[in-house]
Amino acid sequence: MTGVQRFFMLVLCVLLVMVLYPNFGTAGWPFVGTFVLVWTGIILIMSIVGSLFGLYRYDGVNRFLNILLFVGIMASLLWYFPQEDKISIVNKIKHGQFPTGADVKQGINQLTFNFAFDRRNARSEKNFVNQPGLRNKIDSSAPKTPNSISKKAMNRVNSMIEEATNQ
Repeated sequence: MTGVQRFFMLVLCVLLVMVLYPNFGTAGWPFVGTFVLVWTGIILIMSIVGSLFGLYRYDGVNRFLNILLFVGIMASLLWYFPQEDKISIVNKIKHGQFPTGADVKQGINQLTFNFAFDRRNARSEKNFVNQPGLRNKIDSSAPKTPNSISKKAMNRVNSMIEEATNQ
């Protein structure tokens, strides 16, 4: 495996854990960024050392290093990935709390991107990605559309003109 393939294995492991255990809250994204940076450095060091000593020629050594890398990535993810209930994923698995279909669906929804920019409220704490029924609801906290703003402005201008003509 090359360094790029190892990096894609890292990204795949992180995405898998994020989809299966989606209750990571706001601490999840900074953790993922730091985690990927640290393990990318480890992968780079492994690649440099492997090239220096010519380990790429030996399939058995490469397989062992890749298995060791995979076990290290998954063990550190499962032990340290933040969860909102403060229980590590390893302890959840140990006590029989496996991911359900609803968890997987929520995890996939958190990783998708909502292109409906006009239906988002950036000041809200909610994640508006693929929220059910959002398109049918009228949000009073959402910013006004240009049409409603121009109607208000036009009404103000008309009232100012009427006041000026009445004087």
